[in-house]
Amino acid sequence: MRTDSAEPLLSVENLTVSAGSEELVHGINFEIRRGERVGLIGESGSGKSLTCLSVIGLLDRGLSATGRITFGSVPTAATTAGSEPEGLDLLTADENELARIRGDRLSMVFQEPMTALNPLMKVGDQLSEVIRIHRPKTPNVRDKVDELLSSVQIPDPARTATVYPHQMSGGQRQRVMLAMAMANGPDLLLADEPTTALDVTVQKRVLNLMVHQVQHAGSSLLFITHDLGVVSEVCDRVIIMRHGRIVESGSIHRVFTAPEHPYTRALIAASSLETHPTTGRLLTLDTPKDFEHSPPDHSDAAAGLPVVSASVPAEPQPEIEHLTLCAESAPAVFNTVDSPAIRVRDLTRTYGKNRVFGKSRTVQALRGVSFDVARGQRFGIVGESGCGKSTLLRLLTALDQPTSGRIEVAGNSIVGRSERHLRWLRDSMQLVFQDPMGSLDPRMSVTDIIAEPIHRASRQERRFRVEELLEQVGLPISAAGKYPHEFSGGQRQRIAIARALATRPQILIADEAVSALDVSVRAQVLNLLDDLVKEYQLTLVFVSHDLNVVRHSCDVVAVMKGGRIVECGPADSVMASPDHPYTAELVAAIPHVREGAP
Repeated sequence: MRTDSAEPLLSVENLTVSAGSEELVHGINFEIRRGERVGLIGESGSGKSLTCLSVIGLLDRGLSATGRITFGSVPTAATTAGSEPEGLDLLTADENELARIRGDRLSMVFQEPMTALNPLMKVGDQLSEVIRIHRPKTPNVRDKVDELLSSVQIPDPARTATVYPHQMSGGQRQRVMLAMAMANGPDLLLADEPTTALDVTVQKRVLNLMVHQVQHAGSSLLFITHDLGVVSEVCDRVIIMRHGRIVESGSIHRVFTAPEHPYTRALIAASSLETHPTTGRLLTLDTPKDFEHSPPDHSDAAAGLPVVSASVPAEPQPEIEHLTLCAESAPAVFNTVDSPAIRVRDLTRTYGKNRVFGKSRTVQALRGVSFDVARGQRFGIVGESGCGKSTLLRLLTALDQPTSGRIEVAGNSIVGRSERHLRWLRDSMQLVFQDPMGSLDPRMSVTDIIAEPIHRASRQERRFRVEELLEQVGLPISAAGKYPHEFSGGQRQRIAIARALATRPQILIADEAVSALDVSVRAQVLNLLDDLVKEYQLTLVFVSHDLNVVRHSCDVVAVMKGGRIVECGPADSVMASPDHPYTAELVAAIPHVREGAP
């Protein structure tokens, strides 16, 4: 392998990607040198994933790429003995040439490992396959597999090699994908949003592993994401894409401390959850055309989005006193009030015997959880996967029953009640889920989706209510006759919010409602939720693994671990001065845009 740092390993020249007559990527150019880690940043639809898939030759049918992508020093069929291998044009290479280098000199880690791992093959067999295809003479392949699993900090590698992907957690599956991609020491690793679906601490560990792996192998890295904080911690250089074009590139230090393009400046502001100094609203990427010549007004009004006014003042909020730690033996109750919107006492949930690695065991999902949510309060719940957040939500919404404990909503017990006696709860408490496509019926129009929960109303009243809600969530009236697949992710989330508000609920539960959104859309949806909470005088229960989002959106935050609330208090205080070591670990794992000297 050549080590001349002046020679690029990958050279992309005038790359254009088209879908029929529509051009999606517009003649972009960039290079990656040996050992360099480059971040490719952009929103959904910016062309970053298409660029990545063009490099590895995995564009979908119907898409075509032109230009030149030169991958340096790759032996081809025309290479003679003793001659120096020339760069291979990945766009014109045939499938046999690409197959020789994929998984060997060129590897990729995808966003969702379950789409790349074979569910019918054991983990060890999949790793062995990658090694045997490209290194057929490798002795003791099983030992090599154990070594690879150990290198990505998988506990008990020998046992893990014998399980199937579905028997592992998301973080473990992503580590297996990383081990597979690095099995043959590739020259270039492509990573397409590899940590977007992971909890913040798991993300931190996977990113650290990825950096260690590429440094140890001397590999280059092309890291595709919309998260500036992640890129800042992983990469040396960054490329910013928008609408299929590169708008800015340079070193991490230069771009993030002195951005030149207005889009980059707006992207950094949105990523950092910066607020407007006057309005207090989150800054978005929809900036006015004269952005470069005047201070930006990032409000939704400036972006051409309807602003939902807080026509009715919110109820006064109860004073908040900080609770340092919820004791495990006798869980303390934070912010006790006389008539809370939600009251939870000594809540436990134990699930029956599950078989894990051939052994049976019970799972204690919740262990004595107690808290109050005051009327009009914004109550955040944070924690990693498996901490009990989802179980708690199912109990709060009476979609499951606790093993023991009490839950009261607006003073009424919901434990052990039949569905017939919970109809009032379905109107007064509504949910917004993480993935709107999973909660919106693709066969129903927007009108039918939003109006479905509205009962005992005439057709005219239902139509008027739908139009009113569409206006409130910032969508045009023309959207009423369309279907979910005709909208972007952020627009679908607005539809889901409109549906949740159709019954005029008192409590809104947002379950990772912005986790899957780009930073710009995230800011718009958070602004929208803020407006609607004020207008409808809602009590908000906001569940997320993103502490920065919870800090912005909530008055109070409860931190969960192992089925318990380990810390609870004012969001700003908990984030700034965490008392529990686990909370401190979560805060420390938050990726931040790098500042200061590189």
